[in-house]
Order: sequence, then C-alpha cells, then structure tokens
Amino acid sequence: MTSANLKESDYIKVWAIFFVIAFVGGTVAGAIVGGIAGGILRALGGPTRVISLVSGTLVFLVTLPISYFSFRFAVTKFLLPTITTPEAEVVPLKAAA
Repeated sequence: MTSANLKESDYIKVWAIFFVIAFVGGTVAGAIVGGIAGGILRALGGPTRVISLVSGTLVFLVTLPISYFSFRFAVTKFLLPTITTPEAEVVPLKAAA
C-alpha cells in the first residue's frame, strides 16, 4: 500500500492514538514537574508570578520529548506498516532485452 492508497480514517486513527498518549503523558509529567518546581520555589519564598513562569517553562520542556516519542510510536506502530511492503512482495523490473 502506498500513501496514495491511505484513507482519511487511517490518518485519523494514528493522530488520535498520538493525541491520547501525548495528552495523558504530558498531563501526568506536567503535574509532577510543575508540582515539584512550584513546591520548591514556594518553599524558597518565590513570588507567584515567578513560580508560574518557571513551572510553565519546565513543563513545556518536559512535554516536548513526550510529544515527540508519542508521535514516533504512533506513526511507526500504526501507519508505517500500512504503507511499507515486505521485501518478498517487491517484484524487480526485468531489463529490456
């Protein structure tokens, strides 16, 4: 199957899987990292504005690799097998005689 033979539902399925994994993973990681950073900064007497800025920046940086690896997983596991053909099925062209 080539990318021209893919249906819209194939793309939507892969996108939905990616979205769910990235959303759940990012939410959990963001809550943990944001909570730890906020707790440490609050214990040190940091103002709320600085806590929000630092926690938000850290959460953004932590969720970037989660999004990337979720995308790689979804595409590799669910989209690539439908567009790549095994080597045994590839028939070489015969040279003109």
